[in-house]
Amino acid sequence: MEPTTLLPFPVVSSDPLERDLVEIEAGIALISTGMATRVRIVGLARPETVAAVALALAQAAGATLTLDRGTTGVIAVTLARAG
Repeated sequence: MEPTTLLPFPVVSSDPLERDLVEIEAGIALISTGMATRVRIVGLARPETVAAVALALAQAAGATLTLDRGTTGVIAVTLARAG
């Protein structure tokens, strides 16, 4: 069995935009550490508002970021390894 890897994340604030970014940063960390090849995040408060910052963070970590609006209008953020 492989050892458990703990990923330190900041305490989530009450600001919905900061919470969205923390969730996206967690997904990026999963990809950059090799724990995941693809992460899909749904249920964010305002993903379109944090998209530019999230994209810059993803690119800096060697990941891609896409936003998809489902048929119900919910926006999902998908992160994946670049290349």
